[in-house]
Amino acid sequence: MIFEQKKLNAEQQDFNSIKEKLSALKKTEANGTDLKEPENNKMLPEDDLPFLENDYFSEKSTINSGVGRNKAYGIVTTGVEPLQIDETGANIIGYISASEREQIRLGGYVTIPYKNENLFGKISKLEYRQEFTVDDATEIHSRRMLEKEKRREINEEDYKLLALIDPICILYEKQNQLLRRMADRIPKPNTPILPVTDKKMVQTGLNIPKEGIFLGHLSVGGELVKTESKPSTVAYYLKNDYSTGDPLIFRHMLVCGSTGTGKTFLTKNILRQFLAKTSVYRQRSDLKIEKNPCLVIMDPQDEYSQLYENNSLSEDERFSFESENVVYGGVSDTKTFTAKVDGERYSGKSRAQQVEFTIPFSFIRHNPWILEAAEMPENQRIGYEVLIDDYFKKADQKKETPTYLGFKSFLEDSLNKEYYTEQTGKIHEATYGGIVRKVLNKSYERVFDKDAKPMTALFETMFKPGQISVFPTEYIQSSRIRDLIVLSMMTVIVDNKLGTSGNETVKDTPIILVLDEAHRYLSGASSAQSGKIIHKFSEAAKQGRKEGLGLFLITQDPQDIETEILKQVNTKVILNLNNDAAINAVKVPKEYEKRVPYLKKGQMIIHSPDNGDIVEITGLSNCVVKHQ
Repeated sequence: MIFEQKKLNAEQQDFNSIKEKLSALKKTEANGTDLKEPENNKMLPEDDLPFLENDYFSEKSTINSGVGRNKAYGIVTTGVEPLQIDETGANIIGYISASEREQIRLGGYVTIPYKNENLFGKISKLEYRQEFTVDDATEIHSRRMLEKEKRREINEEDYKLLALIDPICILYEKQNQLLRRMADRIPKPNTPILPVTDKKMVQTGLNIPKEGIFLGHLSVGGELVKTESKPSTVAYYLKNDYSTGDPLIFRHMLVCGSTGTGKTFLTKNILRQFLAKTSVYRQRSDLKIEKNPCLVIMDPQDEYSQLYENNSLSEDERFSFESENVVYGGVSDTKTFTAKVDGERYSGKSRAQQVEFTIPFSFIRHNPWILEAAEMPENQRIGYEVLIDDYFKKADQKKETPTYLGFKSFLEDSLNKEYYTEQTGKIHEATYGGIVRKVLNKSYERVFDKDAKPMTALFETMFKPGQISVFPTEYIQSSRIRDLIVLSMMTVIVDNKLGTSGNETVKDTPIILVLDEAHRYLSGASSAQSGKIIHKFSEAAKQGRKEGLGLFLITQDPQDIETEILKQVNTKVILNLNNDAAINAVKVPKEYEKRVPYLKKGQMIIHSPDNGDIVEITGLSNCVVKHQ
């Protein structure tokens, strides 16, 4: 017992001695004076200066982390566990100095210098341990700590705060260019752990672009990552050029979040960036020609026509946007396309130009599945396809324009019914009756062949480079009609983009198809109708890169989107989700899965493997266009 007490006293004296020397060291550095060698020209023993490892302090790293060593969080230590790195992972533990413990954050980025390189990593675990062996899990100790308010404050020097550092890469310079490679070196004990305040180190360390489509600012736990650059924030961009492949929007994008998390606000800010003058893409038929994209937005809540109008911004906000190449202000070339429906009228929330159109029944000839809103058994589906095909053939023979009312008369004609059910036996009578009940719907009479220009005659107006084409459906009461309009427009774009005989205007225009409430239209193939659209969009997702078609999907239920389509989405913007099934569907690493339910409004996780490492960012606090 006496021996153990003497040992404890000796350890306490050593600890106090080290603290005094550290304090003296910090004062020296704060005064701007250099540490000098002893008069006998010999280095002090390592035990006297634990932070002054000769390899790291006598010759400064060629890469400046942006901070002095007096601001180090602490040092790399081997006193707790072995320091190791291998092909499957690493075990790098740092001791965090008592004075810096309030600054350290889980997920924060740090550097550890070598002689001429830096290890760039992040804090993946924080852990308190006792400095001296004391049993504080007792009733007496608990009562003492709770007895008085002042006793609740601990002496940080009585505890060790340890940080597990997950290495991300090695940063090094070559020909005055900052580069990165995999973490293949182990840091040496007693090396300082430094915060990163150099913007280039953050961008290179996380392998994120320095320009492109602005999405937000890098953050950790909701707090913006600050550097000593101006502006101090680190902007996060999405690759939007051909320097390392195709622009990432043509590998598709998903924005998902629960209701009230700011999906529309964020989406407006992102979409506006695609209409910058410098945002141009190669024309499919002639790669030498570059064009601005056409944004085609399926808008169920009538919110995106406001992209036409400016928002009220202060001078400081404008300056901040311009300093980080954030495009702001309304897009004058915004048009609202409304389907003419009997008994419905679009009032409009925006001053953008309105263009009315109708869906011609001739469109159904090659897309009969659009009328299969009610699920048909196999025998009814086959019979329906026979009837629709025969109707269009007869219309051709008579040189008549096919219409929905004409098809209705064709089905209701008693002679036609007798021909199919009795004379030829092509369709059973009960089957024929089932087809008539499902296909003849008063909703269809209200939408087909109205007194407006057919959508097929408006391609040059709808799909114009540099234009935003918004298709609102909120004004339509019938969900069946809303779905028919959206599915028709989706089909027009995909068929003309992928088909060999597609319209040249559509083919040669880079199109970003924005689909709000994507889960309504791209859910699992439970019917012939959903099966067809899933098949079309699966192909569109696979071929979009070479055809100049980018899918921009917005949803609160990512788990309901067909897996084959979700697999093709390269960039996922994940806001707060409180549904386990939804979180599992977006497939982010476990450490980020845990953060998703705690993201506040405006905070998001960006998972884009071809753009850089997975990160947390915070969006803009103000909208770059009108948002009400």
